Amino acid sequence: MPKALTALCVLLLFLGGCFFLGTDRDTAFYALIVGIDLYDDPLISDLSYCKADANGMRAMLLQHGWDDGEITLLLDSEATKSAILSAVESMAQAAFPGDYLFIFYSGHGSYVTDTSGDESDGTDEAIVPVDFDTGDLSTLLLDDELGSALSGCRTEKGVFIFDSCNSGGFIASFFAEGTGARVRYHDIGGARGTGSNGDLDIVNIPVMTASGEYEYSTEDSLLEHGVFTYFLLEGLTWLSADKNSDGHISIRELFDYAEIHTKYYTMRFQNPQLLFSRKFLDILITR
Repeated sequence: MPKALTALCVLLLFLGGCFFLGTDRDTAFYALIVGIDLYDDPLISDLSYCKADANGMRAMLLQHGWDDGEITLLLDSEATKSAILSAVESMAQAAFPGDYLFIFYSGHGSYVTDTSGDESDGTDEAIVPVDFDTGDLSTLLLDDELGSALSGCRTEKGVFIFDSCNSGGFIASFFAEGTGARVRYHDIGGARGTGSNGDLDIVNIPVMTASGEYEYSTEDSLLEHGVFTYFLLEGLTWLSADKNSDGHISIRELFDYAEIHTKYYTMRFQNPQLLFSRKFLDILITR
């Protein structure tokens, strides 16, 4: 992939009704933020602004009420496949119903032929950990593996954000499109852990992606960030995405802001996607 204009940056978002899923003093918050610019394998093009994306997202969470002890940050050499999976599994196992999970990934992304037969579109989507070996596809981190790590999760609150090429593939491709032809919705309605394929419909947590299933996710030297992440951060700055002026930003508000600006900036080269259950209420990202 081209170095200057391809980045896979991650993670999650949510949407929904007239009320919010609230938090209280008993709510535990867990965030995993991953940013990879420099890869071990010399055959993989390094990126320029994924660490800036990750550091910017961490700073923005802190600005909006998160505590540093609630955030796990993995940058470059720290972001191995085992470290990412271990962090995801730990969060999923620790969270109780009503707790909040936030996952953000910025780095390379890809897709490979599905060999297990669980993908309706015949491909497995993947994020590319720092220790990926181009000669060994098993060193990719597949959506199946992320789904397995999250399958026992007891909470439905939070958001997963993937700013990466092909990241829309983390959302099952057969989902009906929602209002505006940009939001994919899935009426999950059953027990977690019974997803219809290997994509992240396995958990009832909204998923926000920077691009469609077969699109690049771009980074930009003028913005000094991935384009989608830049507008996420801009939306959180001075509450710019606070459409209803209530002093808080919900996941739906943030996605709407970043989506329209990303499409405009990239001339619709990049089309962000959102997965949510229509039964969900909206979730605040600020505290």
